Amino acid sequence: MSKGLGALVFVAGVAGLTFWGAKVHAVSMEDEIAAASGAVATKHVHPLDIRVSGRDITGTGIADTEAELVAIREELDGLRGRRVLNVEGISVLPQVEPYETALAKGVDGRIEAQGYAPTEAAKAALGQAGLPVENLALASGAPAGWADAVSAGAAALAPLASGSFAVTGDTLTLEGTAATPVEDEAARAALDVPGDFETVVAVEVADPGIVDFSLDYGAETGFSLDGIVPEGFGAEEFAAALGTDVSVGTLDTTYAELPGLDTALSGLGPVLGQVETLTVAGGNDGLAAEAEALAGLDTQAVTGALGRAFGPEVALTVSAAAPPPEDGTERQNPVTGIRQIAHGGGWLTLPEGLEEPTADLCAERAMERVAVSPIRFVTGSAELDPASIAIIDELAGILNLCTRGPGMFVTIGGHTDSEGDNDANYVLSAQRARAVKGALAARGVPSGRMIPIGYGETEPVADNETEEGRALNRRTTFTWPN
Repeated sequence: MSKGLGALVFVAGVAGLTFWGAKVHAVSMEDEIAAASGAVATKHVHPLDIRVSGRDITGTGIADTEAELVAIREELDGLRGRRVLNVEGISVLPQVEPYETALAKGVDGRIEAQGYAPTEAAKAALGQAGLPVENLALASGAPAGWADAVSAGAAALAPLASGSFAVTGDTLTLEGTAATPVEDEAARAALDVPGDFETVVAVEVADPGIVDFSLDYGAETGFSLDGIVPEGFGAEEFAAALGTDVSVGTLDTTYAELPGLDTALSGLGPVLGQVETLTVAGGNDGLAAEAEALAGLDTQAVTGALGRAFGPEVALTVSAAAPPPEDGTERQNPVTGIRQIAHGGGWLTLPEGLEEPTADLCAERAMERVAVSPIRFVTGSAELDPASIAIIDELAGILNLCTRGPGMFVTIGGHTDSEGDNDANYVLSAQRARAVKGALAARGVPSGRMIPIGYGETEPVADNETEEGRALNRRTTFTWPN
């Protein structure tokens, strides 16, 4: 081969290599730079937009910190074969200290968010969970576990009527109003976030579930109610259970219940005439009652009557009442309607329907009473049977009214059956008539208006041949001859 031809072949080879390097190898290197740049774009806190043109690299986006921007620049700068590197389009987020993100829930139930979020991805995740994130600005410095903390704050606000939550550095603060302790506990439980957060909770419970009321009764004032009562059992329900009006002071309600309240109150009506005052205190643990027995009544008897009315679940205390005012003082119970007159340290009941007494009406009322429950005596004597004291009390009320008018004298008749000696029966009947008079006089009936007469066995009303007939003949009668 001539020297000229060899030179030509050499030149052609060099040109081919040059073309291959410029076209084929250059394209391969650009692809390598692009691939490496792509890896850098996705490995940092915020995704970057990195473009490769030829072997020139241009980066845009957000770096979390200055240190991260330096790391990005060094990683791109170190790529093999790169030529020009431009990262001026990468901005650094502001560093916030302390880092704060706040949520607020209004009474309409809507939650608003203010403050900062660390990344767009974190904002998107909160948005998918239903939180409005448009007002959250990006900033660096979020504490570890920020996303869990904010999500927990939203969950804690959910059961509250209104409130606010904030992540401030490593402190979580929850404030608001809960309807009941149930919602309060749910909010606190939702705020249990793993990590090193310090938690501050200040939730006001609108209805703490406390039953605390006082139902007060006075023989001269009636019922009054104050305090906190179970929801659905207000003043109207109290009045319905008691069967009478109830005056109301300051009254609130609670979701808490008090089982047995209706039952305990509904049995009080028949025994109110036996108490001077009564206070029923209601609490979450149940009912307790304190009463003063009506003056002149046996405390144990009143305790038994109230205990049966309330039932065994009510803690009951009964004390003796102070003596009533001077004899002859009258009053009317606003609840029972019963009229009473004070005498001898007690109160006697004045019957209804005798505001204008007549002889016939008085005799009718007195005999109706003893027909239902005859006056009893200890066998063979003029001593009143203790079981008849209540009857004497009621008769005293009738006779107090029926001996007030001019000429209103009552004859108290003592009667026996035909068993035994006639004279002895007469004496016993007279003694019993005088014993009834004495008991009535002790209860305020004017002694000079009562005439005791013994009739013995002379006026039978039934056959003395049978025990039933003899029992009917042993009786006390009341007549008004004038």
